[in-house]
Amino acid sequence: MAEEKTVQLEIFHKDYNLDKKDNLETLPEEAAVFGIFAIIHEKPVHCRYIGEAANLRAKVKDLFENPGDEGFAKFMQGPWIQMLVYELMPDASEDDRKKAAEDWTKKHDPKCDEKGEYPR
Repeated sequence: MAEEKTVQLEIFHKDYNLDKKDNLETLPEEAAVFGIFAIIHEKPVHCRYIGEAANLRAKVKDLFENPGDEGFAKFMQGPWIQMLVYELMPDASEDDRKKAAEDWTKKHDPKCDEKGEYPR
């Protein structure tokens, strides 16, 4: 993963913050590998999720609305600010994106406990 190709962006879904902020429509509708992190001092930390998608915008929106397990739901729909880190892979096959997601998983070690927190 080349660091200069990655984009970092705080993400907001209008249904899951008090200010009703929403910037998901600004996300590319392209293939990507990505991670969802917490933020400390404007830096991504404590990775909660790594994935790949044929359509980054649709996948991130779906993770807010249908996060799966209870802990990840608390993180995505709770008071935390989420940071999305992604790398577009518009010409990559699904297998290539899955391989990239495996590499990101090894690097960032995503975890989320039942409270939505990163286990220590």
